[in-house]
Amino acid sequence: MTSEATREKSWDWAGRYVAGIVVALVLATAIGGMDLFAKTMITGKLSAGQMVRFLGYGTALAAFWMLGQRLTVVLRQRGGRWSFLQHLILPVVSLVVMAMSYTVALLVLGPLLGASLLNIYNWVAIVAILACAAWVVLAVLGQSSALTEVFTSASVQMDDAVTAPGCPFCGAANGAADRFCGECGKSLDAPA
Repeated sequence: MTSEATREKSWDWAGRYVAGIVVALVLATAIGGMDLFAKTMITGKLSAGQMVRFLGYGTALAAFWMLGQRLTVVLRQRGGRWSFLQHLILPVVSLVVMAMSYTVALLVLGPLLGASLLNIYNWVAIVAILACAAWVVLAVLGQSSALTEVFTSASVQMDDAVTAPGCPFCGAANGAADRFCGECGKSLDAPA
């Protein structure tokens, strides 16, 4: 098996997570929107449709968080130029999941909570979302040297591409610091 085929196969798990997330979202929306589920009440205020959407969307959020967790582990094991992301993925995914789970939980809790309990729930969600946002900021600060290296190397590559002199002999693009053409080998300082 070639290394490219091995690399593609090694990422099959990500496709399974994405497929599971999409299927959970589609089924929750389709089944939860059916008249039968919308009109059937579990309690006086909570419908079966709301419960189905809660379960489906909650499953999708859980799968998304597990995808982030697995991606973090894979990046840690493989290393390489993208390994700095291992410290950022889980905080960002957790922030997204926390923000989205507020609305998902309201599918079930909303009809059951009074105004004062809803206000308490809102404040708990605000604190949790802000805690995840702080985690993202701390993760970025903790990886600032790795991020700086990635962004500056990308910036240098873009600058080289923009300011790179063309070879006066063959016209090939070269780096701004290059003294000899990478294509024909002639001096870039010499007149054509």
